[in-house]
Amino acid sequence: MHLSLMRLILTFAAVASTLPALTSAEAGPKSIRAFCMTNPNVDFPARTFYRPKHKADDRPKEIAAVGATNWRCMDGKVYVCDGGASGSACEKMNASRTPSKDIRETCEYNPGQDFVAIAVIGNSASTWRCRGHTPEIIKTVPLDKRGFMKSTWALLFDGRGKIRRNIEWGADPR
Repeated sequence: MHLSLMRLILTFAAVASTLPALTSAEAGPKSIRAFCMTNPNVDFPARTFYRPKHKADDRPKEIAAVGATNWRCMDGKVYVCDGGASGSACEKMNASRTPSKDIRETCEYNPGQDFVAIAVIGNSASTWRCRGHTPEIIKTVPLDKRGFMKSTWALLFDGRGKIRRNIEWGADPR
């Protein structure tokens, strides 16, 4: 019987050695600060951070503590966002200043429209109106280098690694 137990252990060891080792990202949550240092530019990190047990509503406790709805990594730092009612404030934006087909069609069929609906402009960083049949930009929001609105994202940790409790959304603390 002792020999059978030894064979079982050796068989288990042989099988286990063929399985891939779990990386820290696959093993489950760890410090989001450490995660962003290791993964310096991840726009939508939740799935990678929580893998393989990701749930759509998972938020690290540090994110929830400041009332943020989303987070991401930029330049190795943790940024947080308060998405507002629709959540669209945290989405990556389209920086193009060229009107989309939908915007052009709106102006073609609605000349002189003062404001093109958000449903039409989608994730454009610009708001649009129609000057006659021609689309025209009203205003463009500033984007960071990864294409997110600057005014809705903020650093989560201060220079000492402490959570910033009084976040001023869009204020660059550097």
